[in-house]
Amino acid sequence: MTTSRDEPGDRPLIETIAAGIAHEVRNPLNALQINVRILEQELATRIPDPTEHVYSVLAKITNELTSLDNFVAEFLRYARPPRLKLEPVNVRPLVHDLATFIAPECAKKGVTLALSLDTGPLVVLADNFQLKHALLNLVLNSLQATAPGGTVTLASGGDSKQLTIDVQDTGEGIPEDVLGRVYDVFFTMREGGTGLGLPIARRIVEEHGGTLSITSQVGVGTTACIRMPVRPGV
Repeated sequence: MTTSRDEPGDRPLIETIAAGIAHEVRNPLNALQINVRILEQELATRIPDPTEHVYSVLAKITNELTSLDNFVAEFLRYARPPRLKLEPVNVRPLVHDLATFIAPECAKKGVTLALSLDTGPLVVLADNFQLKHALLNLVLNSLQATAPGGTVTLASGGDSKQLTIDVQDTGEGIPEDVLGRVYDVFFTMREGGTGLGLPIARRIVEEHGGTLSITSQVGVGTTACIRMPVRPGV
């Protein structure tokens, strides 16, 4: 399977674009969000009835601004990834914390969240925040692809040399002719998706010296597998 990657010469251009977006888009966007909140507060004193049409219009504006803000944040994370802060990380507590965070969204959609953390190394040298962010992106992808009544499973395993973390779902699956594009920046099969979740997750894993692979079967589900080396002395 062939996937696209940034060529080394592209990196300065991407960073330049990111700097421009951060200044020319992020700052006005923040100002818009602040002014919309001020407008909501002033309207509340003039139009006390929250069912008035103007409030639904404001809600739509707020939602669109939030979506744009999320996209800009994800793009900046992709274009200017923070440097890893490596430390000994307990694998099971990290996965449990992530499961606790995402469980309400799973319950809201009617999707079962299952854990299988009985094997594999207990501690790895990693950036706790970034590794958790990569896993969160994978879990959110699985949740969005899984219909009510389905299951998303987080499993860890491995041995003294390698940690594996699988995110498996019983969702719709990815067609074979599309599977080769899932790491392409901005490519998405989901309405409203940014197409940055998987590229960011893969970059984080690769910066840890690991790999991220995606296997899928239409009508059966998808599995994202993280493999990371276990460093001596951890």
